[in-house]
Amino acid sequence: MVQADSGATDPITASLSEDDVTTALRAFLLSILPSGTEVRLGQQNRVAAPLGLFVLMTIVVRQQIATNGSKYGTDTRTVSRQEHLTVQVSVFGPGAGDMIERIVTLFRDPYACQFFQQERPQGDVTPLYADDPRQTGFINGERQYEDNWNADLHLQANYQYTIAQQFADAATIDLINVDAAYSESNS
Repeated sequence: MVQADSGATDPITASLSEDDVTTALRAFLLSILPSGTEVRLGQQNRVAAPLGLFVLMTIVVRQQIATNGSKYGTDTRTVSRQEHLTVQVSVFGPGAGDMIERIVTLFRDPYACQFFQQERPQGDVTPLYADDPRQTGFINGERQYEDNWNADLHLQANYQYTIAQQFADAATIDLINVDAAYSESNS
């Protein structure tokens, strides 16, 4: 099934998207990997694997870590959601073991916090921690084993969704004499 754009406008504005998170993480990875290393999103169809060293990123878990919050504007309500994202980073090719170690080490370092603060100054994407690297078998299209190491990187993403909200800006108050309006003699 192929999905097409319906052309409909979205009544909800979002401050952050999954693409924003993976773009920031990709920028971090490119900043610490050797020049020329390709960093791509995983789970893409009909895309050949690059030659040499390359990295795939795949979001594998999205977990809410706090109760939603709300903030009210003139005609809007902004709903905030804090989420813990787990991104599996897989490194393929010669030197994959050394590169995954570099990624995990620097993701656990203040360097990552400073990088994400500069990349996303609004503070909506923050590194939390990284799991230890693990090697997994990878057999290429020629049925040959290749180096493949991966690790889970954990980030916090703070999403905000702004929706239209109806408000009453004026109210009319009438006084009712309860005794006169609801006396037992009227029943």
